[in-house]
Amino acid sequence: MPLPLVFDFYNSIIQVPAPDTSLDLQYLINEIRDIEDELEPGMGYSKIADAAGKFDLGGGVFTAITVKLLDNWRVRFEARGGPDTIQMTIINGNLVGGPGGNPIAPSAYTQVVQLSSAAGTIATPSTSSENINIKYLLASMGSNQRALGDIFYWDPVSGNDANNGLTPTTAVKTFAQAHTLVTSGANDVIFCLASDASGITTTTELLNITKNNVKIRGPGDIFKIIPTATSADTITIAADNAEITGLSISTAGTGTRNAISVTGNNAFVQDCWITQVQGHGVSLTNSNSSIITLSVIEHCGLSGTGNGVNLGNSVSQTMLSKCIIFDNVNGVNISGTTLADNVMENNLIYKHSAYGVNIGSGILRSILRSGNTFNKNTSGNIQDAGTDTYIETQAGGASATEIADAVWDEVLSTHTTSGTAGKNLKDAKVKATLASLK
Repeated sequence: MPLPLVFDFYNSIIQVPAPDTSLDLQYLINEIRDIEDELEPGMGYSKIADAAGKFDLGGGVFTAITVKLLDNWRVRFEARGGPDTIQMTIINGNLVGGPGGNPIAPSAYTQVVQLSSAAGTIATPSTSSENINIKYLLASMGSNQRALGDIFYWDPVSGNDANNGLTPTTAVKTFAQAHTLVTSGANDVIFCLASDASGITTTTELLNITKNNVKIRGPGDIFKIIPTATSADTITIAADNAEITGLSISTAGTGTRNAISVTGNNAFVQDCWITQVQGHGVSLTNSNSSIITLSVIEHCGLSGTGNGVNLGNSVSQTMLSKCIIFDNVNGVNISGTTLADNVMENNLIYKHSAYGVNIGSGILRSILRSGNTFNKNTSGNIQDAGTDTYIETQAGGASATEIADAVWDEVLSTHTTSGTAGKNLKDAKVKATLASLK
């Protein structure tokens, strides 16, 4: 609670006493009105300030307050002893007026900063229907899909399914209940709260997403989904435009279930840790235009069958980008019917028991481009049986040395005439090769 302001009527100064270093303009006008009410009629003191603002714009939003000091009144922060200068702030609105348009009086070893705004607002959301500004803020921060729906909170440790889920303190306990609260197509968000005292929150619940445009947002690796049941995949996305971010996802220790199974379009998976999976890390079928990015996908296929990312029948225009894909059967497996135009770029794909990327027959226009890195894949970096596959050299094709050797051999292979430059170069290469083998 700030100290009472000191009014010097002789010098027209309103002083903010030490040790306070900030002045809230609502507090200032409240103090001014109180002192004005205490003045006896006929004392000859005029009105100290005018104020405007706090107009309700709806949705829990109000315009900021502007205080205009009249006559020669100014605000001064009490002088400090030095030698260091201390910064003072005037907050939550605008302060104007004073002699010559300067409402601030100087004092020793203080520097005053006004956090002013030409069109200030004050947002005070109290219910889900009033938090429109928070929704816009969250939507603007998203890297891919924008969310502007209602916000619900899921806390598997401290939640209660009898709650409304609208605030962290009224979170629901199960994802199933949170899912009943969201509206299909409304871009609603479910926040996953990590409230366990250990620092790691673990739930065994299976997640089934059947409503379009739902966004599931977690706090990172401290929120783990490790089911015990083998009745379904850990997360099933059977809707369009669903988003999963910031979760650690595994499967039960037995069975052949997948961590994430996608059968909807435009799915978005980001910032997830997918590990210790019996089946596939991410499995897509009948899905178009999905994105998997900035995630770790490791230790999948523990049952003996399962890939890091598995693209099955009728999958097209999937983007797999900037992921670490490590220690699975195949890193990425593309096989089935009606698959086309799937893109992989800037991934680290290594130490798989089969291939880094396995492209089956009949797959159209798979694209491996822009900086994929392959290493220590037992069967090979890439097996390509597809049609019109495009592989950049840096994305796992032939190395620069291999290309140079192939060009050399192509240029020299037909030069057999003794005494020609081509024959001499070919003989020189043979001699050099033989010498290196001694």
